[in-house]
Amino acid sequence: MWRPFVLALGSALCALLPHSAEAGTLYITNRGSGNLAILDEASLTVRKRIPVGERAWGVAVTPDGKVACVSYAAGLATVNLEAGAVEQRVSLGGQGMGVALSRDGAVCYVAVHLSGGDRLFAVELRGGRPRGQVPIGERAFGIYLSPDGKTLYVPEHDGFSLSVIDAASLAKRRTISLKPLGEGAFDKPHYLAMAPDGTMLYLPFQGRALATIDSATFTVTVHRLAINAHQHGIALSADGRRLYLANNVFGGDGSLSEIDAKTFAELRRIPLGKDHEQMALDSEGRRVYLTGGFALGGHDELTVVELGTGQVSRVGTGGMRPFSILRVP
Repeated sequence: MWRPFVLALGSALCALLPHSAEAGTLYITNRGSGNLAILDEASLTVRKRIPVGERAWGVAVTPDGKVACVSYAAGLATVNLEAGAVEQRVSLGGQGMGVALSRDGAVCYVAVHLSGGDRLFAVELRGGRPRGQVPIGERAFGIYLSPDGKTLYVPEHDGFSLSVIDAASLAKRRTISLKPLGEGAFDKPHYLAMAPDGTMLYLPFQGRALATIDSATFTVTVHRLAINAHQHGIALSADGRRLYLANNVFGGDGSLSEIDAKTFAELRRIPLGKDHEQMALDSEGRRVYLTGGFALGGHDELTVVELGTGQVSRVGTGGMRPFSILRVP
């Protein structure tokens, strides 16, 4: 049984709880204005805005924090974060979507939506040379690398599927069908959350089903939900005990569900008042950050939820339709 929380909106930063010394950096693509925003997590202020290109989508940052790869309308941009500028562009023939970086930061993987069939490219950051490519299902919103850096998981929106790809060779190990609700208009995979040890994947479907995939056996198990809302963003707490789901209703009256990752019971639902695209958690599991640039509408702010109180605040991101979010310690 979920318990409603009182919605407390306010842009004043004083409304937010003090953040710890472990606060990091938030990287947000503003899809509506084509830039990458860098926010200080402690103050939630914009440090820097870097023009990237039309329809900026995904973002990944190298381990040393010096370079970001950002997908956009023409493919992939490599961004020098210290200089605050794009240092190279790799034209890949279509809209760049989900991105991920190899563990050493040398290779950026990017899904590209192409008229002749979508593909996943491996692009070397130094020099921008495409190392290889592999066909994937249509419209991969995100790409996820296993903790050991060996496997890529690619949810394929219009393919109702998930591709499992060897990160080194780009050989496709298998394609997993994901149709827990059939093939309805919106019953598609968008994003996934991965257990800290990489053993389990979690994908929500329309607030009616949560699919789990065992990464050792690739067994798919469907757990029924009674949320009944179009879901995009999903995040898992660092201890693997709680799942958070962004619920959208296309009219702006969205919410955040907290789910027990073992029993799959909905523990509570926090009203948000608007719809959202992606989300990230802070290092201590106290805050959830949700981007407002929902692909089917949305708004121009970052929503911040204090999980201890259910308090909701919103801040600007230095652009329009904030889409992807990455938190770096």
